[in-house]
Amino acid sequence: MRKRIFLGAYINVINAQNINCKSIAFHLDKNKYSVKTLVLGDNNIENLDDVSFIKVSTFGYKTSNLFSFIKGVLWADLCYFPKHQSTPKFALKLAKLLDKKTFTTIEGNMCDTSRRNMIDSFGSLGNMQNYFSLISHSFGITSEIIKKADCGIKLEKHPLYLGVESNLFSFRRIKKKLNNIVFIGSLLKTKNLDDFISIASLYPDLNFHIIGDGPIKEYLIKKSSKNVIFHGKLNHSELSKKLANMDLHFLPSRSEGFPKVVLETASSSIPSILYDDYGADSWIYHTENGFVVSNFEEVKSAIDNLIENPDLLRHNSENVIELAEKFDWKIIIKSWEKVIDNLK
Repeated sequence: MRKRIFLGAYINVINAQNINCKSIAFHLDKNKYSVKTLVLGDNNIENLDDVSFIKVSTFGYKTSNLFSFIKGVLWADLCYFPKHQSTPKFALKLAKLLDKKTFTTIEGNMCDTSRRNMIDSFGSLGNMQNYFSLISHSFGITSEIIKKADCGIKLEKHPLYLGVESNLFSFRRIKKKLNNIVFIGSLLKTKNLDDFISIASLYPDLNFHIIGDGPIKEYLIKKSSKNVIFHGKLNHSELSKKLANMDLHFLPSRSEGFPKVVLETASSSIPSILYDDYGADSWIYHTENGFVVSNFEEVKSAIDNLIENPDLLRHNSENVIELAEKFDWKIIIKSWEKVIDNLK
């Protein structure tokens, strides 16, 4: 008899957790697992082989969402709850009462209080601790996240990595000369995009591309030099085509988990420059498949080196493909199946 897995996310809505659940639903071995997940409203519902859906209505969303989660919990042997703000607490209590196995993933430093953080989203540390006490197993998606979980939330000892659908970013072209540098993500203060705008102003002969949307877009446009190009929010197909012409990815954020965009750009042969605040050196080997730096001056130094030494760009562009392949969902799903089979 197949084990019944409920994935608590809306797989027809573009959001990191939703996209991950769609991949998990697709890749889980259907000979071993029966999979059910959520869809929100009627738009963009893509049929997945051997995956069933519970529809959450946008009309009376809060009530519909609650009953949809209850249906999922009652049906399942095991529940994955990745969306901590839209998962009703009652569903967690019901799962615990019925002794259903539950797990979740933590995608950032949940104990960080230096900026807008997870504690704020729950209202207080006590509320957050109470919420996660209702979930039997919580996994950090990196070792760094696990190490920094020092505020009363117990995480499993080993990370549960997320993956990438590398086949969606298949316009691979080894980069040989630095012309186009890209940022991809939400335009938020926490992304530290002032560094991206500042570095662009120092290199007028290079093009700097911003893909995404958010509340500080107008601020960024006003501050940007002429070589900064805004593309707005793109779907996966549009993003893949745009990345074909990019040479380097710079993510200036200093607070991340394991940024999915690093794997998406890697799938397109594009190495990344990342700050070292969140353990990026665990998967990026400096000057081999990307660049992990400590400060703005080191960002500038890395770009200078890539301009002066095109072979360094080519070398990193070739090597970064292996990173994407290592974290392809076809590979990563095996560790998820192991977790599902061994949860107690």
